Amino acid sequence: MISLNVFDPAVFIAFWLTFTRWTTILFQLPLFDNMTIPSIVKILSSLVITWAFFPLTRQVVIHEVNTIGLDNLWVLTAVHAVSGLVIGYLVKSLMSLFAATGSILTQQVGFASVTYFDPTQGMQVGPFEKMIQWTLLILILTSGALIPMFKGVVASFSSVNTLALAKLWQAPEFFTIIFKSIFSTAVLLAGPLLVANIMMNLVFGIVAKSIPQMNVLMVSFVVNIGIGLLLFLAISNEFFSVSFQTYIEKLGQWFQFFS
Repeated sequence: MISLNVFDPAVFIAFWLTFTRWTTILFQLPLFDNMTIPSIVKILSSLVITWAFFPLTRQVVIHEVNTIGLDNLWVLTAVHAVSGLVIGYLVKSLMSLFAATGSILTQQVGFASVTYFDPTQGMQVGPFEKMIQWTLLILILTSGALIPMFKGVVASFSSVNTLALAKLWQAPEFFTIIFKSIFSTAVLLAGPLLVANIMMNLVFGIVAKSIPQMNVLMVSFVVNIGIGLLLFLAISNEFFSVSFQTYIEKLGQWFQFFS
């Protein structure tokens, strides 16, 4: 008969709490929220990451467990789960910023009716949204930009726990500012195409008055798509560079709040 004995319950509970926070964060990241990835792969990935980072957070979490008490396991689990959900949600929100930018570009170029059902996300998306999202995801994964996120999550174990819940009283004002900046950034990234669309509509309005025989509506469809694609091609390098820097900056602001 095999007998399993936990020699130090505090260490076991600390590992469980660390695993809970990492799991709730990772399940919301753009790479892990893909519906085609099996749940067992997500769980095992969370377990490996927890095992790798546990030595960095062990003392802090054990101190929290000993202070709150071993009998309050579910309270500790709830606090770490909610903390992970909040952290992961904002990281996911930063990626949705670029999907929103792609949606604006889709509308402005004239691809509003060109959407397809993405089985990996369970929703309809346009051509620009998916291209921008995956391009930035590849940039983030290949550039080491995930390192600040890992550092921020590790730091959050010290600053966001059951013993430091008072700090979250500052959260509403911080959330208002950062979500407002996310919306304004999406509009600014789509700014060149917005301005170009306004100028083209102005020109077509003048043409419609000058040459009433021309079917301006049909011509505008072709011109909007052509000019929009050419303009995006011309600004693509700057667009993805600014988007990447924006992601790093906003992510840094988010985790500075937790440190």
